[in-house]
Amino acid sequence: MIGLVSIGLLIVLSTIIDIVWTTLWVEGGAGFITDKLCKVTWFVMTKITGKNRKVLRLAGPLLLISTLLMWVVLLWFGWFLVFSASPQAIMNTSNPQAISWQNVIYYSGYTLFTLGLGDYSPSGPYWQLLTAIASGTGMLFFTFGASYIISIVGAVIDKRSFSSSISEIGKSSEEIVGAAWNGKDFSNIDLLLMNLSDNLSKVAIKHKAYPLLHYYHTSDKKKTMSLTVPTLDDALSILAYGTEEKAKPNPILLKKFRNCVKDYLDVLEETYMTKADKALALPDLTGLRKKGYPLVSDADFSKKMQHQKERRQQLLGFVLKDNWTAEDIEKLK
Repeated sequence: MIGLVSIGLLIVLSTIIDIVWTTLWVEGGAGFITDKLCKVTWFVMTKITGKNRKVLRLAGPLLLISTLLMWVVLLWFGWFLVFSASPQAIMNTSNPQAISWQNVIYYSGYTLFTLGLGDYSPSGPYWQLLTAIASGTGMLFFTFGASYIISIVGAVIDKRSFSSSISEIGKSSEEIVGAAWNGKDFSNIDLLLMNLSDNLSKVAIKHKAYPLLHYYHTSDKKKTMSLTVPTLDDALSILAYGTEEKAKPNPILLKKFRNCVKDYLDVLEETYMTKADKALALPDLTGLRKKGYPLVSDADFSKKMQHQKERRQQLLGFVLKDNWTAEDIEKLK
């Protein structure tokens, strides 16, 4: 008896910790069980489907549903073990016959999902207390589960809205740099940096708070942060290290936004992806140079970008983890 009760309560407690960890702990990422489920499911789907974007678009909703179902099954199974520990734990109020294991499954689920007891009731104060606790865990699951769904959907919308804001400025780093040029310098991008830096910081926090957000894949490149963020970062690298001093945009805004991008990549590396073995190739300045923009030489640009290797490894790791390739970055059109 004690063994089954202990195992059942351990399963219930582990599930509750996973639920609270995943839904409420902003700094903690996903709970251990949820984290393993997401990573294994994403790995299997990418291996089986390859580059099938239509299937990968289902990954996010599938993982959200799977997570909720996993919590239900674990809670239900845990309480089933608890109430199976003794044949006297539950009694039939309408018929004094022996309780079968099917009746225990029914009672455990009924207690978990409703506030009533139906045809069965606990036979003593000890089992009455456990029944009340079981009902409480059900209420906890529904409350946290509903709020988590709303939070995830809202975060997905914010994430794709941010990506669209970038792609509307330019679908390549060259286009973004060109849009920043006002005839004398690149200060046209100052307002963009001011408006988007706070938005990116919020997206980064939501990625850490809601790890399932990582797995919401889209086939629309213009709404994919794993492509638009590297594209924008290439443009910012050109503006920070590839242009002449007199033509650079506001250095404070540029530094702030580049730091926001780095913080975002650090969050992703901590909760979702690993940096690539090699760095993302440097953006090509040839096309911009032909348009007459005041740029430094390729040698100077390459030298100044040497200390950005780790950052560009993170960028490429982000691209690859989301099942894209480096070539896709310059193909947003």
